[in-house]
Amino acid sequence: MRDLSLLTWKEIKEIDKEKSVVFAVMAPIEEHGWHLPLATDLIEGEYWSKGAMKLIESESDATCFYLPSFPIASASVNEFYGSIHFTMKTTYDVAYGVIDSLCCMGFKNIIVIASHADPLHLIAVEKAVRKINRKHDLCALAPMGQIFMGEGVKMPCDLEVFENEHNNDYHAGWVETSSLLAMDKDYVRDGYKDLPDSVITDRDMISTEKQLSAMGEYGYLGSPRLASSELGRKLNDNCIESIADAVLKFYNRDGYQRYEHYSLYKILPLHIGFIEAFGRVRRKKVTG
Repeated sequence: MRDLSLLTWKEIKEIDKEKSVVFAVMAPIEEHGWHLPLATDLIEGEYWSKGAMKLIESESDATCFYLPSFPIASASVNEFYGSIHFTMKTTYDVAYGVIDSLCCMGFKNIIVIASHADPLHLIAVEKAVRKINRKHDLCALAPMGQIFMGEGVKMPCDLEVFENEHNNDYHAGWVETSSLLAMDKDYVRDGYKDLPDSVITDRDMISTEKQLSAMGEYGYLGSPRLASSELGRKLNDNCIESIADAVLKFYNRDGYQRYEHYSLYKILPLHIGFIEAFGRVRRKKVTG
């Protein structure tokens, strides 16, 4: 794998575009509780992408490239120190511009890793991918929406059981805390085992007010205290394997359709952010 941004234009011209895969990570800088860094989603996206690239290159004739990550994302909760969010339209424009530029260079296999699970972000990125694929024919895939929804390589049975027992873990809880512990324990602040659970139902996740209420003074949704590096290793491996599976299927143009369309994309109210009157990021002075 190679960093595309470190090549010269002449070197890019000489790349075999048919046998190349280009990764671009898009995720926010945003709060992740008292115990995880603002760059959590970017760290995850980069780690998963590089793990997937190793698998892809070992299992195919593809050569993988990656761009520096883009800290551009949409989100529904904006009221904590450290969070820098953008409108769905801005996220769409950036995703479209990046993919369109790569397509114009001749690349045929462009993978956007939207490693931030907010539906607003995933929809904005997929909307850009859909438009690009109409313009240039099939050349881009954003698989994370469906991977976050449970599509992909089957996870280990013990992890599946644990996830089902502790399933309302949406933001900086045991899932993300475990993920970062497995990557580098220094990412996670001491004291996460002492943090109280923050409980919210999937139904209440549609309400920003209820999310904020559940987050309280901490800024997470779930149970960080349950995290472990062993859980994180299994979670990361499963995500890496799922991304690699999606990309290899896309590269071979066979079976990728299961990853192609985010299942929440068809919920029209989630697209309201593209209407200017409703789509503004309502930034305000943080007082908490």
